[in-house]
Amino acid sequence: MVSLTRRGLLLGAGAGAAAAATLALGGCSLGQSPPRIRMACGEQGGTYVQFGELLRDALHADGMTGLEVVTTGGSLANLALLQARDAELAIVLADAAATDAQNKVAIGRVYQNYLQCFVRSDGPIGGVGDLAGRRVSVGAPQSGAALTARRVLSSLGMLEGPGAAVVSELYLDDAIAAIEAGTVDAIFWSGGLPLPAVQNLEAGVELVDLTSALPAIELEYPGVYALTAVPGSTYGSEEAVPAIGVSNYLLARPDLPDDVAHSLVDVLIRDAAQLVPAGSLGVQYLTASNLIDTSPIALHPAAQRRYRELYG
Repeated sequence: MVSLTRRGLLLGAGAGAAAAATLALGGCSLGQSPPRIRMACGEQGGTYVQFGELLRDALHADGMTGLEVVTTGGSLANLALLQARDAELAIVLADAAATDAQNKVAIGRVYQNYLQCFVRSDGPIGGVGDLAGRRVSVGAPQSGAALTARRVLSSLGMLEGPGAAVVSELYLDDAIAAIEAGTVDAIFWSGGLPLPAVQNLEAGVELVDLTSALPAIELEYPGVYALTAVPGSTYGSEEAVPAIGVSNYLLARPDLPDDVAHSLVDVLIRDAAQLVPAGSLGVQYLTASNLIDTSPIALHPAAQRRYRELYG
C-alpha cells in the first residue's frame, strides 16, 4: 500500500507514475508487468481504505490485477491527486465533489458517510451548544470531514466570533491520542460505522447530535446532506443518535479507459456483498438504482453504458 498522508506528499508522486493513467486493469502480455491503477482512499483505519482494499481484492479474484490503494488525508486530498494525475480513481464525499464538478467523472455512488462528533463521557460537552469555545479537531488536513465539520460549525455560529470553537486539523491517530489525553474536547470524523479506533479507546466517549445544523446547511448546499442516525449498538449508547449523512462517490479521471470503468461496474454490482467491510452498520448504495445517482458529477460514459446494458 502507498501512503500519501503527511506533509507535502499529496502532489509528489512524480511524472513517472502518471504514465499509469492510460493503462487498464486486467491481464498483460507475456513479459509485461501488470498495469497499475491508483485509487486515492483515506486514512488507515477508516472506511475508505477498507473499501479500497475490498475492491482491489474483488478485482483480483476476477482476474484483474493492478489496483493500488493509496492512503491520504481524505476527500480533498483525493480530488487533488485526481487533478494532478497522480491517481486514476478516488473515493470522495459528495459535498467535496460538488465544489467543482469539472475534470472528473463518476463510476458510482457507493455508500453513506456519517459525520460523527466524539466527546469524552466525563468531559464538559453535553450537547452541540457546548462546542462553543472548546478545542475541536475537525478532521485531517484536506479531508472531507474537515470540510463538512466547518460547514456545520459555521451554521451554528461557532467558526468565527465570540462563540468560535478552537479548531485544529488532526489525523485520526493524533485525534484519538488527543481526546484520550484530554488535549482536545471533541473530534470530528466522517466515515462508515463503526470507527474501530474509537471503540478501542480506554476513555468512554459519546456522540454529539449535530442535526440542529442540518436545516441551515441544506439551505446553503441543497441535495447534499441527509438526516440519518447512528444505531445505538454502534458505540454502546442506549438509543440511536441522529446524524448528518453524506454520500460517497467513486470518481475517476475522464480518460480512465472504458474497459476499466466497465469492469468496475461489474464488480460493484456482482460483488456488492463482498465490498461491505465486516461489521459495518452503515447504509450501502451498491445497487444499480443507487449507484447511478451521482449528481452533479456525470457518470463515466462506459460506466453509464454498462448500467444500461445490465438494467436498461
